[in-house]
Amino acid sequence: NLHANWIEDEGAAALAPALGNMTQLQTLDLSYTHIGDQGATALAPALGNMTQLQTLNLHSNWIGAQGAAALAPALGNMTQLQTLDLRNRIGAQGATALAPVLGKMTQLQRLYLGNNIGDAGAVALAPVLGNMTQLQELYLRNNQIGVDGAAALAPALGRMTQLQELSLGSNHIGDGGAAALAPALRMMTQLQELYLDGNQIGDEGAVALAPALGRMTQLHTLWLHE
Repeated sequence: NLHANWIEDEGAAALAPALGNMTQLQTLDLSYTHIGDQGATALAPALGNMTQLQTLNLHSNWIGAQGAAALAPALGNMTQLQTLDLRNRIGAQGATALAPVLGKMTQLQRLYLGNNIGDAGAVALAPVLGNMTQLQELYLRNNQIGVDGAAALAPALGRMTQLQELSLGSNHIGDGGAAALAPALRMMTQLQELYLDGNQIGDEGAVALAPALGRMTQLHTLWLHE
């Protein structure tokens, strides 16, 4: 756990050789460590050796599309990963680079992605997410996903019947996106937490969502506020 240190790119490069020898590591937390694209690129070969890693947390760093693309081959080796947190600045290009390797993570249960992947990133991720039927938590908050992105994600979400937490808050889904998501949400009978706040959903969207919400007998947290 190296959380909240000022490691930065230079520190990441210094740590990389040692981390590359820790092939039995199960949890690595490098969140809030000011690592950018160069640091992610330096870490990638080491991470690729960690085939037993179950949790990788890179939340709130400065990793962009270039860093996400550099990390992708390493992540493809992490077939035992159960939790992946890449809430950074990966954008649509980063999401597109990550999509193929996410499909290899058959043990992944919790996925946190962002920020600002937009509709294009959602479209790129949708086919892969549709195969991740074991996923229990999906966090796509603050990603500038609009109606088109929601419509692309809907069929994938409809297959995630084991999902317990879905966070799509602070996007731009609106009434049209809510209507597109409604049929998928009807299938999520195991959902316990649903976050759709900050999405400009009005009366029409609420009417579209209502029947689906009525089927969520396990739901205990619902956010629909602005």
